[in-house]
Amino acid sequence: MRRLLDYLFKFSAGLAAFFLIAIALLILAQSIGRVLGIAVHDANEMAGFALAAGTFLALGPAFRAGTHIRVQIVLSHLTGGVRRVMETITLCAASFLGGYFAWWVSVLAEESYSYGDTSPGVLAFPLWIPQAAMAFGLIVFTIAMIEALVDTVCGRAPAFARGEAVELNE
Repeated sequence: MRRLLDYLFKFSAGLAAFFLIAIALLILAQSIGRVLGIAVHDANEMAGFALAAGTFLALGPAFRAGTHIRVQIVLSHLTGGVRRVMETITLCAASFLGGYFAWWVSVLAEESYSYGDTSPGVLAFPLWIPQAAMAFGLIVFTIAMIEALVDTVCGRAPAFARGEAVELNE
């Protein structure tokens, strides 16, 4: 199961990287087009969609790697069983909220697809595409939090703890 999750998180990170490269290429095309007098229609809008997709797709891999920002003002002062209980409570709440947001963004993407919603720009880009990427990213993020919750409940160190430990030692 862990190997399957590794592939899922690598896939999500790879998609996020693809969208970051797409942003760079869109902005580069727009800059070169401006010099050559060629209009690159809706490049800013497409870059915005790619930014949303890339950001949401990177949430799960970043959380799992320990590079996601976690405020540990209270947890840093706790040890042992009390810390594990607090970590479990926060991961339960975060998993619920992540799942809740993933559900509603998925509903939004499905409704955009069924209604045929498009962007207001010249290209009339289907809105369900970036919304589906956001939903997938939130689902992967929720899976990462559930994985950390299961690890914590079972007494194992969650995957993000290794990344946080490296960060603290640098």
